[in-house]
Amino acid sequence: MFTATKYIGIALVLAGIPVLWMNQAQTGAELPLITGLFLIFFSREKTEDERSQSIRANALMISFALGYIIEVTTTYLHNKGMLTFQLSTPRYFIMLVLILGILIFYTKLFFTGSHSK
Repeated sequence: MFTATKYIGIALVLAGIPVLWMNQAQTGAELPLITGLFLIFFSREKTEDERSQSIRANALMISFALGYIIEVTTTYLHNKGMLTFQLSTPRYFIMLVLILGILIFYTKLFFTGSHSK
């Protein structure tokens, strides 16, 4: 099911989470995590066809819309004092969109039965 690119992406995500957690204030601390998420989301499946490409494009559109709604909602709640955090930088928005896209894409692949065995 996984290609070498996906394994590299998973390794970068697993390495990037503690790097981001420990060095949030440093510029560039999010790069391994974002790079890993890009590799996981945009790497080809073993059986790549029009259906999986369509599911990937659809998942990206849905995740972008959901990410924007979440970003606007968290900003509003932060300004009202109801949240202590805010998705204030584009890096958090990119991470949110890619994570949602990965979740939506593989969920749709699993439930439509178009994943490789």
